[in-house]
Amino acid sequence: MLRSSRQKFTPAKPGDTVRIRVPDVDRGRMDPQNILAVVVAVDNEFYTLGTKEGVINQLYTRNQFAVCKEQILTHEEVATDQSVSLRKASTSVSQTGGQGYVRCNCKAKCVSKKCSCRSSGILCNSKCHNSLSCCNK
Repeated sequence: MLRSSRQKFTPAKPGDTVRIRVPDVDRGRMDPQNILAVVVAVDNEFYTLGTKEGVINQLYTRNQFAVCKEQILTHEEVATDQSVSLRKASTSVSQTGGQGYVRCNCKAKCVSKKCSCRSSGILCNSKCHNSLSCCNK
């Protein structure tokens, strides 16, 4: 059993780019299901992974991520001085702001900073105002 597991999940080396699956409770409905990370360190078959936002504050075993064939991220791009949760790393990659939706319910064209979407730096979507014209789409 252990031998077949080691054949299926070959060990990752520090510097390898990996893909981590984000659980449904840690991401919004429109967010990506996976985030990219880099293996920072290996300690007794437990892996420390890092993203551009920082080092993820939990350890991973080899069956919890998939090694990418190409080097997309490098070890130098990882902010090793910061520790972040998986939810925080997923939110920073998200285009909609992470878990939940931001709505503005504006009656105007969303031109000023009064629009909560524009002030958050997020584009308005169909949940904000359906048929009104908008300058923030």
